[in-house]
Amino acid sequence: MKIHILKLQVLFLLVLLLNNPVCSQSKFEVSAGLGMPELINVKAKYGQNIQVGASLGFVPIKWFGDYFVDWSVATEISYHALGKSKFVDQPPWYILIGIGYFHLNVLDPYENYDVGFYPRIGRTLNFSKKTGVNLDSGLFLPFSTSEFKVLWSGDISFFIRL
Repeated sequence: MKIHILKLQVLFLLVLLLNNPVCSQSKFEVSAGLGMPELINVKAKYGQNIQVGASLGFVPIKWFGDYFVDWSVATEISYHALGKSKFVDQPPWYILIGIGYFHLNVLDPYENYDVGFYPRIGRTLNFSKKTGVNLDSGLFLPFSTSEFKVLWSGDISFFIRL
């Protein structure tokens, strides 16, 4: 009996999240951009004030006659909290937290780290209800090292709300 009640609660929560009449604009967003350590990336996000998403990045590099493909995969969560936008209800200022795996062979000083965490602060510049640019900057904290290291991270991406 407890399992059925839990299933009903989860189903009710999903219906509330996916069918929220308060939010008039689309909650699904896709973007393409350039970032570090995400490289040339494609992202998909879902949500309005709290967005959950995934990122996939790559960059082909020719280094001393050899070709390498650096790539990354990450998950992100962002919280839009401050400001007002002319076109949408979503506040333009946000805090983003991401964690991912980064296969970087050539890009110094990031090449020695595989798994990392990146907290950032960002701003959304909306061009219309459907399009805009996300700009964010912060830190990259690698997990896969014995020494504590702090590197820069950031991203600029063009998005479309579907």
